[in-house]
Amino acid sequence: MKVTIYIAKKDFDAFFRWVKQLELGILSTPPITFSHKQEDIKDPLRVSLDTSVYYLITDAQEDLKNIDTSVGPFEVKYEHDTQEEHLKTIKDGLRKAQRENLEIELVYLALSTMKSLPDITPTEAIVVAERSLFGNTQMFI
Repeated sequence: MKVTIYIAKKDFDAFFRWVKQLELGILSTPPITFSHKQEDIKDPLRVSLDTSVYYLITDAQEDLKNIDTSVGPFEVKYEHDTQEEHLKTIKDGLRKAQRENLEIELVYLALSTMKSLPDITPTEAIVVAERSLFGNTQMFI
């Protein structure tokens, strides 16, 4: 069985890069708009997806919606970072929490996030916890 969706022709590569990331277990916000209706997309391209790929996409959207409900509005972008960049992000979050006397809450919230979302990395958990504590809703991972 196949499911048909429509994407803009210029977004073909971005869409399938995103699907490939989802297949690898990397959750990120969809980089493009897609629809089941041809008239919703400017310069549409009809794409037939296997049901397993379609459910992978809908599951990712549901996961993002659940995170959005619990943490607040944000956007997750995947960019390949080095280990040093991850450590810098974690250290920066801990420093900010230390200045606000919220280190314990930050670590606890990050651990809780990792427990509820087992596929999340420690860096992502720290960023989600930091954004939750300090109210910054724009997130780039």
